[in-house]
Amino acid sequence: MTTQQQDGSWSEPGSQQDWQQHYPPYTEQQQQQQPVHGDQQAYGDHQAYGYQQPYTGQPYIPQQPNPAQQRYTRPYTGGSDAEYYVPEYTVVEPEPEPEPGYVLPEVPVSAWSVDNSRSAWISRGALLLILLVQAGLSFRLDGSAFPQEAKFLVSDGALSGPVAQLGLAGARALSLAWALGATALLFGATRLLFNARAGLAAAAMYSVLESTAFTGRYASLHSLSLFLLAAALWLLARTRQSGPAAVLLAAPFAALAPFAAYSAALYLPTLTVLAVLTAYRFRGAGAFVRGALFAVATGALCFVGVLLHGTPSGWNVQSDDSTVELLKESAQWGGVVLLVAVIGAVGFIRRARMGEMPWAEGSAPGAVRRSLLGLTMCATALLAPLYQAWLGNGSSLYIHVGFGLLFAVPMAGLGVSRMMGAHFRYPQIGIMIYVAALVIGMAQTGGLYRPPDSAAMVGALREVVDTKGAYLTDDPEISAYYLRAQTKPAQWHRAGQGAALTAEVKKDSYDVIALRADSVPEALRGNADYRLLAVLRPSDKDGGQEPYRIWVKR
Repeated sequence: MTTQQQDGSWSEPGSQQDWQQHYPPYTEQQQQQQPVHGDQQAYGDHQAYGYQQPYTGQPYIPQQPNPAQQRYTRPYTGGSDAEYYVPEYTVVEPEPEPEPGYVLPEVPVSAWSVDNSRSAWISRGALLLILLVQAGLSFRLDGSAFPQEAKFLVSDGALSGPVAQLGLAGARALSLAWALGATALLFGATRLLFNARAGLAAAAMYSVLESTAFTGRYASLHSLSLFLLAAALWLLARTRQSGPAAVLLAAPFAALAPFAAYSAALYLPTLTVLAVLTAYRFRGAGAFVRGALFAVATGALCFVGVLLHGTPSGWNVQSDDSTVELLKESAQWGGVVLLVAVIGAVGFIRRARMGEMPWAEGSAPGAVRRSLLGLTMCATALLAPLYQAWLGNGSSLYIHVGFGLLFAVPMAGLGVSRMMGAHFRYPQIGIMIYVAALVIGMAQTGGLYRPPDSAAMVGALREVVDTKGAYLTDDPEISAYYLRAQTKPAQWHRAGQGAALTAEVKKDSYDVIALRADSVPEALRGNADYRLLAVLRPSDKDGGQEPYRIWVKR
């Protein structure tokens, strides 16, 4: 039977002499540790504590105590009652685990992203590059004023009057600033609805659209209307977790947008639906109260605007343009973005998160809400094409398409993010889509942005007009704007076609007639009352513009 000692070792029960025979006193240990210059066999007769028996036939090599023995060994004190040696030791408490330097936030509903300071600055830098590309695409467009630009600049409306004071270059620069602001707000709204990566993809695709580049270099209030709609969308996303009354912040922006461009009125119902869908995940049934407040406030503000400034003109003008052609052109201008948006909506409906962190927990929007959100955003892109095709009026359709794409692009950005995959597994897909949209947008903008080459015509008319005559021309707005220092807008009249032009010429009441025509009209051929002053051909022969022909009354 063995007994356990205090230091944890085991020994057989016996006398002190037996124990000392195995473990001699400390003084004897010191004597045995001293080197002896004699017969090496003496070391084999005495085994010092802590030393090993040398091999037979080999010289003995003393071994030094290891660091543990040097630290815990204490001198032997002697005495009859000292039966064994207890080493000194200190119990060291384990150090506590360090607190984590950061805590992962809840995973967004569509992809993994961390909104820390570094990622925020990276997103801002990428957004700045996107805005620079957009500004470059708009600045590459140049030329004299379009008829609608000239009409806008000579008007004295409540909104157009102050802008007209800046002139053509100033008004175009202001339009570019509004267009860039709309892109930045679109990025913010998409980031709040989904994540920063989808927001950057949405901003990148929207910045290269034909309508975006065109409105950024077009002196009108279309870009202001887009900015107001984007601000309303951003505020709806920003206040989605706040109380229902916070939605009233977005109502003034939404109500003012139709008075800047009448086509914005088509998208007020979309904003109302989004007011509900963006907050339903957080407010439940209270989201319907939020939507009702937004609809009532926006409607009341629009009613006040109509009482003060009248109904915006142009929103219900019918014409005889081909419905098939209008839908075909709409598909060319926005079909790529709409297709990517549909892919994003389908992916969002199938799965709320991308799966970059499949173990992530947390609430996510249900399939019904995801379906309604995707359907609303994608269907909004069809409002302007279908409405103007129903009217048979293709006026400014290439601009109005961009209003609907403003709401579809967030879902397109999500589609690009999904196609690139978790952790940017397939970045080449996103690059390919962006380059395709860029090339298509540049080609379409170059074909549509062709203002009349009116510089030579204006120079010729400047020599023959004054403040007393009456003038007939195909572009009265252009002549009234560029010759506003010498004439008044009321002196310029629009020329008709065919029989209407013949009747106007027979009146013999116009001092100057300036028309764009390949050949001399029948009403002026051989007319003794007018003489041909000049035939001015455009500098761009491939632009498809007809030459100006100017007649002066004899």
